[in-house]
Amino acid sequence: MDLILVVASIILGIIVLFILLLVAVSIIAASKLAKPPRKVLKWTPRDLGLEYEDFVFKTRDGVELKGWLVKGSPTRAVIVIHGYTSSKWDEGYMKPAIEVLGRAGYTLLVVDMRAHGESGGEFTTLGYRESGDVVDMVSLLRGRGFKKVALYGFSMGGAISIMTASKTSVDAVVLDSPYVDVRTSGRRWISRVKGPMGALLRIAYPLITRLVASKVKVDPNELVMYKYAERVKAPVFLVAPTRDDLISLDEYKSLYETLKKSSPSVEAWFVETGHVGAWADNRDEYERRFLSFLAKYM
Repeated sequence: MDLILVVASIILGIIVLFILLLVAVSIIAASKLAKPPRKVLKWTPRDLGLEYEDFVFKTRDGVELKGWLVKGSPTRAVIVIHGYTSSKWDEGYMKPAIEVLGRAGYTLLVVDMRAHGESGGEFTTLGYRESGDVVDMVSLLRGRGFKKVALYGFSMGGAISIMTASKTSVDAVVLDSPYVDVRTSGRRWISRVKGPMGALLRIAYPLITRLVASKVKVDPNELVMYKYAERVKAPVFLVAPTRDDLISLDEYKSLYETLKKSSPSVEAWFVETGHVGAWADNRDEYERRFLSFLAKYM
């Protein structure tokens, strides 16, 4: 009997320790997810031969967002929106996008989202409040005389573009690797972590999700794009990587079909690349398709 009690006590102790470990891992992971590392580099649009000025935008709740206003057409502007953990300095996709759009003569508004790059904000809300910020940026550009305004978002920036276009009128929307359901993409994001820590994170994911939601005060159910996509009335160009480890091909196809319900025109490019990898892997075709789409509506 004593041996049974000892073994039971050991097993109970192991279970308690494991639960405490899961809670600790969940708290740390939730904090890092809500407050991602900031990407801050040195290059500017001037290094690409483009004139620009520093841009500061204060949100309705007092957060100061910083970015660049790249000078171009006085009537045609594109708001370029980076992805989660990235910033205006991203060299994989933001830099080529800025270069191509700048050479094509568009005015560009490129801003670090909340808790990214140089911008203020303690936490990211993974696109929810950011979409309201971009709605106000669209209004600002309209007030400055821009008759045509497009949104161009990557990953989280794509989701921000979908939510923004469901709330305000824009002339064109370009979506590169937009997340469709933050809950499933979050699970896949965590799956990138291998080994014992990856296993712990996958087990703890439901708790991590709840902790992040509590910290940033956003219900993850509000970050599912279908209900916003069916209200987008602008033409859309969707760049959907077929080797994306964060968004499934079925999700992209469902998003495409949902967008078609309200948008007058939806063009989809299912491209053989990974998440936000089309500029790096297919630059010439990307540039051709991208500029052709914008020329129709901008």
